[in-house]
Amino acid sequence: MTKPSKRNSLIVTIPLAAAAAAWVLFVFLPIQKAIGRLQNEMGEMQQYCDRAESLLPVLRRSGRELADLRTTIVSWREATPSHRNTSKLLGRITTSARLAGLRTTRFDPEPIVAHNRIAEMRFSMGLTGSFPHLYAFLNSLETMPETIWIDRLEIEKPGKDGNIVSCELNIVVFVDNPENSDQRNNSNNR
Repeated sequence: MTKPSKRNSLIVTIPLAAAAAAWVLFVFLPIQKAIGRLQNEMGEMQQYCDRAESLLPVLRRSGRELADLRTTIVSWREATPSHRNTSKLLGRITTSARLAGLRTTRFDPEPIVAHNRIAEMRFSMGLTGSFPHLYAFLNSLETMPETIWIDRLEIEKPGKDGNIVSCELNIVVFVDNPENSDQRNNSNNR
């Protein structure tokens, strides 16, 4: 009886061992490899989330800076004169000089220099009057909403009269470039 029961037990044990080995090779090990890959991916995703979380303050600050920039652009667009309004602006500048108590001795506009989205309108002015009047005029230029740069400023005392000064200045005003401007492009899209 030992031989048939040994044989019977081998008949049961060998297929069971083969089934167990097949299960380990074809089911358990592939599942373990898949679990390992998923754990690696999960670790990488966790690191990505940790890095992304550290970027949140930078993203918020960038959003605030972008909002400030958009506000500045809107202000710029509202204050930037168009080519049509340049004569009004030049008139306001010369009126401002006269109201400040200065006499305009020279006013020479130069050709407009076009850039990508804006254009430069340059002109030279010669003025005479007292230094406080000149200061008042320069202050009025600074308070105008348009972007006005004083490119060159020379002040001299031409004679023995201590109150009168002579001033030569080059002024640059940035205006809308009608050929390639956001203002024109936006109005065409409406």
